[in-house]
Amino acid sequence: MRKGWILSLMTVLLTAFGASAQEVTARIAGLENNTEYMEMLRKEAALQIREDSITKVVHRVRQLLRDNPEQRNENTAEILRCEELLFTIRTERGKLTDRINTIEQEWVLANLDLNTLAEQTAPHAAQGDRSPLPDSLQQTNLVANAVFRKQLPALDYGALQAAQRNEQTVTEIIDACLENYAAIESLKITYDTVTAAEPAAVLYERYETLQSLNRSLCDSLRRVWNRTYDNKNYAYTYILDKMGQENLLTASEEKMSAVRQQIAAEKGKYYSDELYAYLLQKRALVAYEISLAEALGLTRAKDSLQTVAGDLEARDYRLPKLYLEERLFLDYEPIGFVSPAKYNASNHIPEVAIYDRGTIYRILLATYSNRTNGGYLFKGAYPLGYEKVDGKYAYYAGGFRTLEEAQEAQAEMKKRGFRRPEIVVWNDGVRTNLADAEEEGKSLQFRVEASGLNDLPEELRSAIEGIAGNCEISRAGQLFILGPFADKAIADRVADLVRQQESLSEVKVVEIVE
Repeated sequence: MRKGWILSLMTVLLTAFGASAQEVTARIAGLENNTEYMEMLRKEAALQIREDSITKVVHRVRQLLRDNPEQRNENTAEILRCEELLFTIRTERGKLTDRINTIEQEWVLANLDLNTLAEQTAPHAAQGDRSPLPDSLQQTNLVANAVFRKQLPALDYGALQAAQRNEQTVTEIIDACLENYAAIESLKITYDTVTAAEPAAVLYERYETLQSLNRSLCDSLRRVWNRTYDNKNYAYTYILDKMGQENLLTASEEKMSAVRQQIAAEKGKYYSDELYAYLLQKRALVAYEISLAEALGLTRAKDSLQTVAGDLEARDYRLPKLYLEERLFLDYEPIGFVSPAKYNASNHIPEVAIYDRGTIYRILLATYSNRTNGGYLFKGAYPLGYEKVDGKYAYYAGGFRTLEEAQEAQAEMKKRGFRRPEIVVWNDGVRTNLADAEEEGKSLQFRVEASGLNDLPEELRSAIEGIAGNCEISRAGQLFILGPFADKAIADRVADLVRQQESLSEVKVVEIVE
């Protein structure tokens, strides 16, 4: 993987080297002889090729990350390296683009009637009296137009340019997240129908990898988009305030306020709060930009933004939550009795299955120094199984999902004449004899910890109560603690319920030994 990544990167660099010498055409007639301008165009083209190539490498590594979860750490490290390189390239290309735009605008300004231009771009002119700027003075990209560079303080304009460059990063994050979501949808169909434990475990590990990757992507989306959204809003408000456009400012603030309320009302309802918030805020921001472009007479930018607005209206990020309940394929079976006994010298009592994941209770019937196949010793009970513990052979009956089921079976075995049937539980492969634990004064309990939640909805609390009865719930910041529970199976069901409500939260079951 490392070797392949290096070869891909070398290809990117060689391609960019070849592009640096390619012929480029001046975007403004009359600048062909400007050596600095033409050289920057060549560098910009080379950087664009490098960026496109590295973006393809990132896409390939993300596919490997989805398809090979066992190489998660290595692939994640490669993605981070590529993204750092992309950030450097985009920063460099952004500076070049800004300088190219400046040269073009200064050239056009020097070759036009400055008095006419001043009338057309005056920020305090009445909107109805302003004629559109000539196409030669306009940029399709709204923030690349000269009025922003002239009217904003240098630091604020730099922040606005950075925000505009971040839009591409935001788009790439969203595309990756949606691609993972589609992969999870497809995986879920297969996972729900698989009939064997081993392939199910592989699919579930891949699901966890995709969910973990999407949690990271959504965190990145929130950080990058919030910074972009805030910087753009600030710059646009600054310009409109200087223009005295109070009505436009008021209308924009009312729209943004309505969006905030809608985001708050829908929180936790869909697969990703970040995707949904982005779409609503982006629509409102583009509407704001269209109004600003119209106020500034920037018809080319306005037309481009209207196309963007149409595309955003066609999108819908109200994605249903995706949750896979882990299928553990544990062999639960109640205790039955037959005569003659099911097990004998020809049909040996098998070794019990020990599962790495999940909870199963069994009834310990007896422990012998030597192995036996005499089913008659156990009064014809089945299913039976043995396990070697501390050099002796422990024999168990049945397999139960919950402690309550095991206790009922224990009571029945006592009625059947078994002297001391004991309950033994395996939690994720770890064996505990509940009678021994009680004699040692230990209490084996479990709790559910859910982090990253702002609140537990009332309907979720009611559902938890339906599973676990009067469940104690405490909170430390954004960490909710539910329990304790005497039965891990119940704790697992509560944890699964919380995961379904908040699929992007970290939820785990913790063992407590007191």
